[in-house]
Amino acid sequence: MASTSTVAEKRSMAPAFSFIEGPLGCLLVHGFGDTAALMEPMGTYLSAQGVSTKGITLPGHGTSLEDFANISNQRLLGMVEKEYTKLKENCDSVVTVGFSMGGLLALQLATMRDLEGIVTICAPVFPRGGYVGEKMIKTVSRFGAKFGATIPTLGMTSLSDKTLSEYLVGYKSYPTRSLLRLVELMETTRTVLKRVKAPILVVHSRRDDVIWKKSGEYIFDSVESKKKSLLRLENSRHKAPLDRDRRILFDEVGKFCSLCSQHADPATPETE
Repeated sequence: MASTSTVAEKRSMAPAFSFIEGPLGCLLVHGFGDTAALMEPMGTYLSAQGVSTKGITLPGHGTSLEDFANISNQRLLGMVEKEYTKLKENCDSVVTVGFSMGGLLALQLATMRDLEGIVTICAPVFPRGGYVGEKMIKTVSRFGAKFGATIPTLGMTSLSDKTLSEYLVGYKSYPTRSLLRLVELMETTRTVLKRVKAPILVVHSRRDDVIWKKSGEYIFDSVESKKKSLLRLENSRHKAPLDRDRRILFDEVGKFCSLCSQHADPATPETE
């Protein structure tokens, strides 16, 4: 059943949650510097639709900046694969839903396992500014990493709707070493997109102020999935699972999960 942790408790630990309901499962993976708390409202909504949802907090998240700086992308991906395997043992079908960096991990997982479906939400193939922005982040982060420097999150926690801001319990600054690994994950994910063949729902926020504005279209055009769709959120910024269009997002993710279930026809029309 659902976790009953208070917001104060969420701030004092690395939260995770499970809502075990039925044969259709959904693994929810948060973004860079966040925790499972960010995905909990979506998990609550999906569980009410009869979906067994599991939200995980990735290694190095929700603990300390020192831990965060020392976590490799391989370990992050390893945990996602492990948690997918565990959920699959209890469900006939499992859809992997990843927000931001979690979306990159979901795409990577799709090249390793035969997934029933994946959802990427505001996943960055490039940071804001595209290739130029990526190059700038790499230059600054490489210099900062020599001194163990951190960078404030600034607008990366921005929401156009603050109603659920209490679920933003992630780090308030980022180690430059961690930023370097995030860029590396973007780079490696771009090289494997053609290997993604699972049904996919790509979600992009038009007002996203963190990632390259064409990231969603890039993913949609690059994957080889026969069943794919692109959802554009008109009124949300980067933290879409908590923002103004969240009910639209939750509903579309729920519909997609149902279509990917082994108990339904997974046909999803290609849209642009």
